[in-house]
Amino acid sequence: MVIMKSIEFLKKNDITPTKQRVKLADLIFREKQHFTAADLIDVVTKAGLKISQATIYNTLCLFEKKNILKTIDLQNDCKFYDTNLSPHHHIYNTSTNLLADIGVEEINFSKLPSIPKSLVIEKTEVLIKVKNKN
Repeated sequence: MVIMKSIEFLKKNDITPTKQRVKLADLIFREKQHFTAADLIDVVTKAGLKISQATIYNTLCLFEKKNILKTIDLQNDCKFYDTNLSPHHHIYNTSTNLLADIGVEEINFSKLPSIPKSLVIEKTEVLIKVKNKN
């Protein structure tokens, strides 16, 4: 995503396009990807951008609140961000700390749990955890 597209994208999502947010949007939304905050901090540092860690975390939180970035919390002190907002599942390799997409068509449910009649299933997402042999 080039800077002008990032500015338009942020404005369209009711986000004030500050210089730092535009640069971060360029890095984050250039492709569908999974990353952690630490990954983004590394990319920012390697790119020589002067953006504080606090600004990075605050921007990720803002993007999440605006529903332009999805989070996958692995409950092991590792939170991934996902730019792919379409319905899909994930496979997480605990040995390599890599997260990959699984298409919705690749998993079928033969049975779902009973839920109270006052509730309705909003969506189902599967997270499969794997580890390397040996």
